[in-house]
Amino acid sequence: MDPGVSGGAGAGVFSVVASHVVTGAEAGTIWAPGEVVWAGDRIQYVGPPRREAAERRVEVGEGAVFPGFVNGHGHAAMALLRGFADDSRLMPWLTEHIWPIESRLTPEDVEVGTLLAAAEMIHAGVVGFADMYWHTPAVVRAAKSSGMRAVVGRGLTSGPDQLEAVAEAVALARALAADGGRVAGWLAPHAPYTVEPALAKAVADAAQAHHLRIHVHLAESQEEMRQLGSALGQSPIEWAEAAGLLTPRTVAAHGVYVSEADIRRLAAHGASVIHCPASNLKLGNGIAPVIELEQAGVTVGLGTDGAASTNRLDPFQEMRLAAWLQKSRTGDPAAFTAAKALALATRGSAQALGWPSGVLAKGQWADFAVASWWAPHVVPHADPLSALVYATQPSDVRYTVIGGQVVLDDGFITTFDEGAVLREAAARARRLTES
Repeated sequence: MDPGVSGGAGAGVFSVVASHVVTGAEAGTIWAPGEVVWAGDRIQYVGPPRREAAERRVEVGEGAVFPGFVNGHGHAAMALLRGFADDSRLMPWLTEHIWPIESRLTPEDVEVGTLLAAAEMIHAGVVGFADMYWHTPAVVRAAKSSGMRAVVGRGLTSGPDQLEAVAEAVALARALAADGGRVAGWLAPHAPYTVEPALAKAVADAAQAHHLRIHVHLAESQEEMRQLGSALGQSPIEWAEAAGLLTPRTVAAHGVYVSEADIRRLAAHGASVIHCPASNLKLGNGIAPVIELEQAGVTVGLGTDGAASTNRLDPFQEMRLAAWLQKSRTGDPAAFTAAKALALATRGSAQALGWPSGVLAKGQWADFAVASWWAPHVVPHADPLSALVYATQPSDVRYTVIGGQVVLDDGFITTFDEGAVLREAAARARRLTES
């Protein structure tokens, strides 16, 4: 595949053929064997192999073409802090370790860290991500360099410059909208324990005035629940509703501690929840009631959180954990299937972010990944959904295509110098953690 293929007007026709094409459609359609054909940034055909004339065709053999993953919640630049202050509880981890080191981050650190995360995600078949962090222009530069889709929000916390920060976030979002590229902006109030009423109101007003999405941590830990309950007598979901932060464009990260009433509130406002099972487990924060959220009509997606709290930006790990945890908490192995886990990582996250993505079908964005299934850990593969969700790993992904552009070509990133990023990231991480 030509790394120069951009998906622009006049681009040729390209094709990939594999033993399985997992469409990700609600009907569960899988073509075995199958072919995906695309031109420009759109899919032209999905179905049995036709092998019509194409500028280039890749024959994968035993493997799968599947919808690209959408990482619904994370802090990409925290890849620089991978393994730093591991095995701590959330609040001490943040206040004693992460926030002090983050105060020393430069825009260049954030750009390199975001590119490091982008490299990891591209290798895992991720086509887009939602980010909450600081030095957002640096995040935007990195996202554009990578070729990935991204929704970027500056983490907003209360302080003397909070209103200026909201205005800057709005200006960035409007500029990105005018740009019309793969990167968009949104508003990202950090969490109930860092956002005071004046900031919450400013965010709610700005989101309504400019039709912007809101990205916020909600109901992540017991400590958060105790703190907010003691101070205001509210749950985090009640706090968000009272502050005007629950809207159809709200993406709530985590949603671990939500009552039946909270779930009804989320559903009534049309807000989405991004489930981050690895982060929640590693920080000792519990298991989100994903089944109950979906039964109430809440859109649920899947995210990795940052590499500082999960160590890996691995959608395969998140899918497995999401399925196994819901099976365990319900005692019913059929309660949460491989198909459901795949839907969370693709259609669910895409819907939460407002993207027409997550399914392989004619006219859809050409956003997909291709994995080889010729490896001991995935042979045999009698059930393709089981093989994709429970056995495939990032090292099996050979191609990642975003908007028709091949950003991973037979295992090699085409949009930036991965080796240079790895070297620079390692050097910057040493400086940050040793100082």
